[in-house]
Amino acid sequence: MAFSDHDIYRIFLSTRPQIQRFLRHRIRCDDTAADLIQDIFLRLTLLKPPPASEIEVQAWLFKVASNLSLDHLRTQKRRYELLDQYLGDETDIDASAAPERTAEAQEQLQHIQTALADLPDQCAEILYLSRIEGLSHVQIAKQLKISTSWVEKQLAKALLHCRQAVDSQ
Repeated sequence: MAFSDHDIYRIFLSTRPQIQRFLRHRIRCDDTAADLIQDIFLRLTLLKPPPASEIEVQAWLFKVASNLSLDHLRTQKRRYELLDQYLGDETDIDASAAPERTAEAQEQLQHIQTALADLPDQCAEILYLSRIEGLSHVQIAKQLKISTSWVEKQLAKALLHCRQAVDSQ
């Protein structure tokens, strides 16, 4: 006998405290754990075909929680890597940087922000998914339901546009 949506929501609500503890332990952030719980709730409609037992529902809930937490941790790691790559350690920063250098960096940042704002929406999204989220071209293509070659072309276009904005200073 398959469970109805009502039964699945009931199981979710009864299992929610254990899932939240599981996520808090993995992520070490109450707010993020609560956000991921909401994501799990929204994915309940994706549970097809309906499971035949409560254990199957709970297993699915914990599998989704595990996958979401891994995705979150990978994204965090990628962000920290990017920050470290572009900003470096605090020891790398010259505390007595000249005001001219600061103004120059702010101007360069403004050019890049303007270049990013000028990109078509899909092109900007592809750049974000590739460089910030760390997704592969194939993953981006699947997510956006486009071809991998289109992802590559749009990414090249975005990078060229940003490079030209920096070089035109």
